[in-house]
Amino acid sequence: MRLTKLEIHGFKAFADHTEFVFERGVTAIVGPNGSGKSNVSDAVRWVLGEQRARAMRGAKMEDVIFHGSSARKQVNMAEVSLHFENNDGELPIPFKEVVLTRRLLRSGESEYLLNRAPCRLRDIQDLVRGTGLGADSGVVIESKMIDALLSDRPDERRELFEEAAGVGLYRDRRRSAERRLEETSVDLARLDDLIVEVQSQVRSLARQRRRAERHAELMARRFQVELSLATREMASWRDELTALDTRLEELRAEVPGSEDAIHVAEAARETAHSARATSEASRLELARLAAEQRDRTQRLERELAVAEERQRSTVQRRERAEQERKDNEAFGQRLREDRERAVTDRATLARDLTDAGEALQQRITAEQTTREAVQRARAALDQLDRQVREHRDQARRLELDREGAGREFAETQQRRDVLEHEREQLADAFATIERELVAAGEQLAITQADAQNALASLEGARLAAASARTADSEARSALASVVQQRMALEGRVHALEALERERVGLAPSAAKLLKERERFGAGAILGPLTDFLTADGDAAKLVERYLGATMHAIVVRDADAAAAIRQWHAHTHPGPLLLLPVDVVAELGVDTDALATRVQATGPGVSWVRALLGKVRSIDAGEAFVDERGAVFLPGTATGPGPLQRRAELTRLEAELQAADIRREEATMAAERGRVALGEAERAQQMATEASNRAQQEARRADEVQKEVGRRRERAEREMQQSSALAERLVTRLQELEARAAQLAEQAAALNARAGEADTAIADAREALGNADREQEQARDARAACQVTQAQAQARLSVAIDREQRMLEEDSTAAARLESLAKELSTLSSADQQLAEQLAAWRTELETQQQSLADADGRLAGAERAVASSTAALDAAETMLDEARRRATSLGEQLHGAQLRHTELSGRREAIRQRLETEWRRSLEDLLGGFQELELATDALRTEAQQLRESLDELGPVNPLAIEEHEEEQRRLEFLTSQRNDLVAAKQSLHQAIREIDSTARELFLVTFSQVRQNFRQIFLTLFGGGECDLRLENPDAPLDCDIEIHASPRGKKTQRIHLLSSGERALVALSLLFGIFLTKPSPFCLLDEVDAPLDDQNIGRFVKMLNQFKSRTQFIVITHNPRTTTEAADAVYGVTMQEPGVSSIVAVRLRGGAVIDETTGEDLAPGNDDTTEDSLDGDESRADDEPDRQSAPA
Repeated sequence: MRLTKLEIHGFKAFADHTEFVFERGVTAIVGPNGSGKSNVSDAVRWVLGEQRARAMRGAKMEDVIFHGSSARKQVNMAEVSLHFENNDGELPIPFKEVVLTRRLLRSGESEYLLNRAPCRLRDIQDLVRGTGLGADSGVVIESKMIDALLSDRPDERRELFEEAAGVGLYRDRRRSAERRLEETSVDLARLDDLIVEVQSQVRSLARQRRRAERHAELMARRFQVELSLATREMASWRDELTALDTRLEELRAEVPGSEDAIHVAEAARETAHSARATSEASRLELARLAAEQRDRTQRLERELAVAEERQRSTVQRRERAEQERKDNEAFGQRLREDRERAVTDRATLARDLTDAGEALQQRITAEQTTREAVQRARAALDQLDRQVREHRDQARRLELDREGAGREFAETQQRRDVLEHEREQLADAFATIERELVAAGEQLAITQADAQNALASLEGARLAAASARTADSEARSALASVVQQRMALEGRVHALEALERERVGLAPSAAKLLKERERFGAGAILGPLTDFLTADGDAAKLVERYLGATMHAIVVRDADAAAAIRQWHAHTHPGPLLLLPVDVVAELGVDTDALATRVQATGPGVSWVRALLGKVRSIDAGEAFVDERGAVFLPGTATGPGPLQRRAELTRLEAELQAADIRREEATMAAERGRVALGEAERAQQMATEASNRAQQEARRADEVQKEVGRRRERAEREMQQSSALAERLVTRLQELEARAAQLAEQAAALNARAGEADTAIADAREALGNADREQEQARDARAACQVTQAQAQARLSVAIDREQRMLEEDSTAAARLESLAKELSTLSSADQQLAEQLAAWRTELETQQQSLADADGRLAGAERAVASSTAALDAAETMLDEARRRATSLGEQLHGAQLRHTELSGRREAIRQRLETEWRRSLEDLLGGFQELELATDALRTEAQQLRESLDELGPVNPLAIEEHEEEQRRLEFLTSQRNDLVAAKQSLHQAIREIDSTARELFLVTFSQVRQNFRQIFLTLFGGGECDLRLENPDAPLDCDIEIHASPRGKKTQRIHLLSSGERALVALSLLFGIFLTKPSPFCLLDEVDAPLDDQNIGRFVKMLNQFKSRTQFIVITHNPRTTTEAADAVYGVTMQEPGVSSIVAVRLRGGAVIDETTGEDLAPGNDDTTEDSLDGDESRADDEPDRQSAPA
């Protein structure tokens, strides 16, 4: 597998689509600072999955998208693709070519593609795992990574070794297995707690189940006893109901005779009523005519006043129109004068605009001449710059060497100071670690004690949760009992409400009248007298005994409504009927001890209630009644509860139902409190479980801290021993560096002198260029001033044209307004004349209407006298009708009493039906179907029923769902037990899997580590030309977790710590380590970003030799400024330039036989000059920009 192509589009400075085509061997990428070379390494790391924005040298990931430049807009997408040749099938995918693509939009959306098909980052990571291409692997090596690779952080070095050994996959699997093991342990602990809770709940439900079964047995026996009693009671009422039916038929036969007399009296009253109605109608008609006449008179007076006001307004409007016409004529004259002046101004401004255009053309010609002069001066300056750059490049290399020697001297001096300081710090750190080891032991003891306390708290929380579950179950049982009692009350209320809706107990004639009430008009029939009465139980009984059949009286609106009902009664003959017109009863006082004070009367029937009960009081506890005249009424035997008593009973039951609702709410709140308490107890148990787990984790963590501190103590001892051997070697190195720095300074001074002479010529050329630039700037300013003058003339001309057009429009508007005012004056004159004629006609009509009004008032007085005479005749007819009704009342009361008793017995039978159906929730026919009456005496049945009720009360609240809940919890317990067994087996399986993963990973790591160690020693000897190096495991017994130590001693030096080496030595050690890893498991390619910067010429030669040695097995992409690396190691060169500010572009070059060949021209460049390649790529920007194939791959 090898890298064939890199495609970049919109990534950082690469705004355009750019392709890097790579062949085998070494490809160098060169270019000046800031041209975008390092963006290539960023692109490679980014497409391989880098997620850190700071690693991309940005604050956020969207910073990698091209942000635009002075000449270009920003783009909205960055895309990078890597093309691999997969002929050997190293990537586990059936394709000869594999393309990895990453795309990022400015909106934040990101996607990965594998062969142009969308995929996940995890898919790409799994694909390249083990090939050395991971985002965290060493495929991209930057100069700043040298210190990171050789730092004191062991995890940074370990990643390279694990990637080479392929241990990362096993480590991920082990972490996954450990997470699953931890989750399994937590689930197992929670499951154990849950099983304990469910077992406790199963025991509680078993006790509730036994009570529920006993309750069901008692209810079954009670059903048989209650149904037997109800059957016998309904059988005992059959004979009485038969006798009542016979009596009702007799009374219905006698009632019609008494009703005939009432019909005669009603006919006489009707005649008198008709006469009165005729007189009243005549009076009303006359009154209406008089009112209409009065309204017409008043309307004429108002219209006359409005017309006079309109006449005054018309005169005022005519005067205002005359004044406005005069003003408009003067305004039109001024507009015509202004328009003539505007025409003259426009001609003058047109001439000014033509003169400004000619002057602008002259300034543009002068500016072009100065621009050409500036270009000639800039070309001369560029030629001098290229000559000076060649001298300064040589001086720069000497200066770099001198600076390198100076830096090494300073670093060596600093290392000596640092060594002394480090030895002091190591001593302090060793003492600190000793104290930390003691503190870690104490912390371990504390955390273990906390873990024991957490376990005790967990046990207490479990007991509290069990108690809360018991209380919750009892609260639910109490709620069920209250709900059952309420349902019984609700059934009785519904039964009474049904009787009330059907008006059971009301006289048949009254019930029939109420059914047909709509035929008499809305509001004619107000309802039975009982609808306007309410009373408690005792008062209702007294009122019903006194009123008797009067309870069935119907309250009507007035005497007219009563007359209409009387006609209906004569045709239908429904039976005796008592009507109470509201408008005929007199308002009477009420005695303090009268029956009226013991009832509540509302609505239109209040006056009749006071008339009937206001002077009546009861004596002997309701056995007799005395009215205001002293008459004593002795009622007959009570016939059962009537509508008032039924309504009082309904009121009492509704109050009990409200009380039951309150008890239900209290029970519901208690159940809710129990549920909340249970939830809080369960949460407390959960929190205690989590606290216990945390305490155990803290204990384990404290143990790990103690072990870590022990390892640090051992490491500190080794470092103190190593640091003691370093100080002696530093003094000799300092003396060598001083001599080297003096020699380089003399050579640099000579080169700088020659460069100074060239600077004088450049200064003269720059002064000439500055003069040309100033002349060009003056010409540009003059041209801009002419443009401003022309624009101002054009603007003034436009304003003059607009002003002329606006005056023309205003002149037309003024003429139209004058014409409109003339029309308005003509209209106002006509309207004034019409108003004067109308006013005269209305004054004549007003006098006529006033005379007619006086005649209408006289006729109305005569009609009032006729109405008074007919009213007296109607009162006499009403008196005769009352006598006939009193005679028919006696028969009606007897009939009504019989009907009430019959209705009462029917109602009691229906009440028993409703009670049984409500209590047992089945129809009476279903209850009696297949029922066998018990062969016991009635008294024995009543006694047993009472005993059964007492037994049910003693049993207390019962959970009706206990049997189902017990069975469900039992099944749940069995399911949880099986789940626990599965978790235990899974935990054992995970332990075995972790042991197998550790064994395999350990074996792979040790084999790879041994091979890397051998390769590291060989490459180190090659790069340093001798010396010693080694890789060591801090704890060989735990190779997967211990630190990896790097020891290196260049030739002629004793073994020393890595961070005390010079920058060049550290770079060579890092390269030795990386190439040792590559030899173990080579990556398809390696990108080196300026890693040769700290190397001197001698080490550069060794570095180039190593590249040439390994390039047959690994592709190298080297980003460098060093010409030796480019000319001696590179097979192809890409130059990165910024011909357009802010936008990177490339030029491709390959090398043949030691000569540099620019593929865009085919021109051979002399290999003798080390800077030829870089200068040809950085300086000749115009030639590279002219060639369209500069991005083609090297041949």
